[in-house]
Amino acid sequence: MKKGIIAFLLACVALLLGGCWDKLELEEQAFVVVLGLDKAPDGLVSVTFQVANPQVGSSDKGAAQNEPPSDIVTFAAPDILSAKEIANSVITRKISFAHLRTIVISQAFASSKLFNHVIGSSIRDPEMRRETNLIISRERASEFITRNKPRLETRPHKYYAFMQERWRDTGYVPFSTLNRYFQRLGRDTLFLSIYGTTKRVKTKYAREEDQYLAGEIPQQNGDPVQIMGSAVFKSGRMVGTITGEETRIALFLRRKSMAHSYISSYPDPLNPDYQVTARVIKDGNTRIKMDLSRERPDVQVTLPLRAQILSIPSFTDYAEDPRKQEKLRKSIEDSLKAKIDAFIAKIQQTYECEPFLWHLVARKHFWTLKAYQAYDWGAHFSKAKINVTIRMRIESFGKQIGPPLPLEIEEDQAG
Repeated sequence: MKKGIIAFLLACVALLLGGCWDKLELEEQAFVVVLGLDKAPDGLVSVTFQVANPQVGSSDKGAAQNEPPSDIVTFAAPDILSAKEIANSVITRKISFAHLRTIVISQAFASSKLFNHVIGSSIRDPEMRRETNLIISRERASEFITRNKPRLETRPHKYYAFMQERWRDTGYVPFSTLNRYFQRLGRDTLFLSIYGTTKRVKTKYAREEDQYLAGEIPQQNGDPVQIMGSAVFKSGRMVGTITGEETRIALFLRRKSMAHSYISSYPDPLNPDYQVTARVIKDGNTRIKMDLSRERPDVQVTLPLRAQILSIPSFTDYAEDPRKQEKLRKSIEDSLKAKIDAFIAKIQQTYECEPFLWHLVARKHFWTLKAYQAYDWGAHFSKAKINVTIRMRIESFGKQIGPPLPLEIEEDQAG
């Protein structure tokens, strides 16, 4: 009896220890933190690996004082997984995607038919997580990764992690991951991806701060990378771009959005030479009603918003005058509605598809998926009659109720 118990215990121990046969120590692995994809000749893809140096930026940095924070290598291969194997012929450690959170794709490659095949086949590797962020670069991805040398972040993965949090705060770019890309591959909707660049494009100064694309922001010094606006995908291929302002509108018109507020400036209705800065907050879900019984669908959208006035450079006393408050509220509301109507018209004429996820609402009007597919929502959306109603209320005017006195009045009172 005792021998049987001992044999059973030994068998259990053997089973527990058997799981360590494929273990690898940390120093035996090379963790890829950023992946780049570019077009290559003969139908190949150029894959760039940015491999992090775990010693730089850690408590063990004394042993790596003269080592760079990462190593960047590029290979041409049929797909990502074969490039990963080729990389092991140069990099002595085993390549791992366990910490990969960012994929940079060049605009030229994202616009090609090959892109969807390459990115679709990559998820067969269990290390390729669907939460990985997608960034579309104006230039080649290898150039984007090489030139991105942030001054305040030593470790490259931390830079992208912190920037992602800021993107969600501002709403200048969408929340784009591999999973969302695969969800929106159909003809019914457009997929919006983060758009960035390290190159500058000469452009005129915009009166409002969000009317730029990446590379157009007037910047002096600082990090070379600019992130602004979205790359637009239709049926798995990039077909255009939209600005930071248009990206904010697209996110707000969705029934639910991850960006709940943003700060923007609007014309001062009582003094057109100045702008009024406000934080616009989404006050609940966007309400969408559709009538699909006609050939030209009727779509009624209600967008509930509240505004916090942050800055009034004209010194107009809006806080204590209800009539002026109403003029300001109506001015912001009308300005925003005009931008929304123009953007919707642009989407209908240019893409014949929508990035607002309204197809999820349209789908509920059909009993079967086959009936919905036969309806062809994309074709009907392009000719739909869309009316957007904004319901905005001004919530506050900041901590200081009264505006500061103009400079000449202050001088008179001081005298």
